[in-house]
Amino acid sequence: MNPCACPLSADPPVAVFEVVARRFSVLGEPTRLRILHTVCQAERCVNDIMHVTGLEQANVSRHLARLYQAGLLTRRRVGNRVYYRASRSPDLELCRLVVQQVMGVQSAARAERKAGGPISVFPVQSKEETSV
Repeated sequence: MNPCACPLSADPPVAVFEVVARRFSVLGEPTRLRILHTVCQAERCVNDIMHVTGLEQANVSRHLARLYQAGLLTRRRVGNRVYYRASRSPDLELCRLVVQQVMGVQSAARAERKAGGPISVFPVQSKEETSV
């Protein structure tokens, strides 16, 4: 079975690929991933996010705006504070799965290093599997 086989029955229109690329661009920024991780733990205001991440207010606010516009966060105002929390988005589940996979690969690499075995960032068995 081809691991890259797409489950779609027809070729998607170009616009679909553009939407997918935009979603990945939002999740492709490490700072936004750190903020998402923080907000997924608990609903937080900008000051709380700054404290947990060590980021500056302007940087946090800019990334929060992008995450909110992408539908990854919801927000509510209480007085002069705005509280953010993770929305119920399939994109967040995809992000969680990728993080779990990367952590698993890194854990396996650490175990191999301790055992003196070969270290591979890309656990690929053959050259053919690397072609896209």
